[in-house]
Amino acid sequence: MKDRENVKKLNIFFGVIVVIFIVLGLRLFQLQVVQADAYAHLSDKNKFRITSIAARRGNIYDRNKEVLATSKPVFTISLTGGEIEEKESVAALMAEILQDPEITQESILQSLEDQSRRYEPVVIKRLPYDEGIQMVSRIEEKREDLPGVVIREEPMRYYPQGELAGHIIGTVGLINQEELETLEEYNYGRNDWIGKTGLEKTFERFEQGNKEIGLRGKHGADQVEVNAKHQPVSTWSHKDPIPGNSLMLTIDAKLQSVMETSIEETLLRLQKQRPKAKAGAGVLIDVKTGAILAMASAPYLNPNDFANGLSPDKVSYYWDEKLKPTFNRAIAGTYPPGSTFKPMTGLAALASGEISPLDTVYCGPSNWAKPRARCTGTHGNVNLYRAMAVSCNTYFQEMGQRIGIDQLHKTGQELGLGQLTGIELPGEATGLLPSKEWKEASFTGWESTWRIYDTYFMSMGQGYNLYTPLQLANYVATIANGGTRMKPYLVDKIISSDGETVLTEFQPTVAGKVDATDQMIDEIKKAMRAVTEPGGAAYSLFKDFPSSIGVAAKTGTAQTGLPGDDNSKDYHGVFVAFAPYDDPEVAFAGLMEYGYHGGSSAGLVAKAVFEEYFKLKRQPIPDTLPSSME
Repeated sequence: MKDRENVKKLNIFFGVIVVIFIVLGLRLFQLQVVQADAYAHLSDKNKFRITSIAARRGNIYDRNKEVLATSKPVFTISLTGGEIEEKESVAALMAEILQDPEITQESILQSLEDQSRRYEPVVIKRLPYDEGIQMVSRIEEKREDLPGVVIREEPMRYYPQGELAGHIIGTVGLINQEELETLEEYNYGRNDWIGKTGLEKTFERFEQGNKEIGLRGKHGADQVEVNAKHQPVSTWSHKDPIPGNSLMLTIDAKLQSVMETSIEETLLRLQKQRPKAKAGAGVLIDVKTGAILAMASAPYLNPNDFANGLSPDKVSYYWDEKLKPTFNRAIAGTYPPGSTFKPMTGLAALASGEISPLDTVYCGPSNWAKPRARCTGTHGNVNLYRAMAVSCNTYFQEMGQRIGIDQLHKTGQELGLGQLTGIELPGEATGLLPSKEWKEASFTGWESTWRIYDTYFMSMGQGYNLYTPLQLANYVATIANGGTRMKPYLVDKIISSDGETVLTEFQPTVAGKVDATDQMIDEIKKAMRAVTEPGGAAYSLFKDFPSSIGVAAKTGTAQTGLPGDDNSKDYHGVFVAFAPYDDPEVAFAGLMEYGYHGGSSAGLVAKAVFEEYFKLKRQPIPDTLPSSME
């Protein structure tokens, strides 16, 4: 009986074994025969990886081929986490080796979690070449415990001149998710660094026709075989990356350096008397072509600070809400022009055909009744030349009243004020050239109507006037060249990565013409020349310049119009000029926030830049700035 029960149990056991083998056999048949091709393909995918090789960005040069932006080699430490089972231990060990407070086990795991492309490596850290060699050695010592860790040598953006022309050149940064989705059709990857601001952004993917000829290069690739720990063991195929093309700018690095240095020195000296004077901007432009020779905005920006990710100690500087170092004041800052607007008013008056430059206006208390503004002095009878030389408010208010707002607005438009210049940089501001239509659309009730006092204040550069330093420079350049407004530009040409081929060259472009005769424009130039002659507001600035390099200019002291500012002492210092007077080559516009008098603030920058441009002996900026020059 007992033996019979044992035999029965044994039969059941063997039956179960047979069933199991049948199931396993069928499964093996399915895997090895029915689905053999599919699993072979998956096996191959597990064995091979395609790794991207970053392309070198094109260089950026000044007009004399001085290098402003290039690349240098760095080590990138990446982690491919798609199939690694030991993610937590690998992330912990990497954080221990790197010894970077910002790189923790949690941050590494989060980066892997955020990676939508499971087999694309996630860059954990980039290291300068010298420092990286030591770190690479430490990682290689623990290679067996770091599956999926990949170390590559890649190019990193580098700016050998530091902050020089930082706002113009711009910055690069790691692509974000929004940019990745927007640029997906252009084959960008999660680890790509792209232009974020300035020319780096504008010329990231510059296209001519259907061909891309910008700074961005084309990535290469390696097909590598990996072992069970996802570590490369051999390379099966290789495709070299193609470097990006390079930019040749119109900027002169020496002029740019002089402009930036003189702005910084002037601000430091201004702060002894005016602590709020901490920012400024300047532009130097070729009056015949519109080429920008120098353009600066202070406080300055060093693109190197962004090239490997902004460090915590730099964040507080760049995101200071008062200083705004990332803000390009030269193209995006809009300011009241003050008396630098008076050449525009003078030209509008002559262009109306109703005014002669010899017409006189009496400047004295009897002519200052409200709603007119007072003048800075009692000038007596003044014509255009004398009024410009001493910056007489009364004369230009009278001219504005005689010709009216429509003529003022018409000439202002022809000079490019209150409109985009079209310069290649992102973030340019439009500014504001006020008109009757603008006021009607911007206000309600009684204030929506243009009033005579609006004309008075506009005529002398106050009121609603708001312009960028670039607009002011271009308007003065238009007067200097005889009335042809050129489009300002920064890039002269795009050249191939080897420097051998010019891919495209940018030509000077006429943006508009002033509706005035050559004689009318010559009269305004003559009046601006009187500003730097004996008795003029800026005579002391250029009195030592040779007669062959006569400077024509206009000073400005502009009420800021900002909430909380004191209207009796908070003024921006504005200055515009061109030279030589007899055959103009360059025009300048500069502004010092809270600099008060234009001649003793931005005028000093103009002087330094002109000295460099005309190869004159440089005069140091005085320790104590004069306080009487407008």
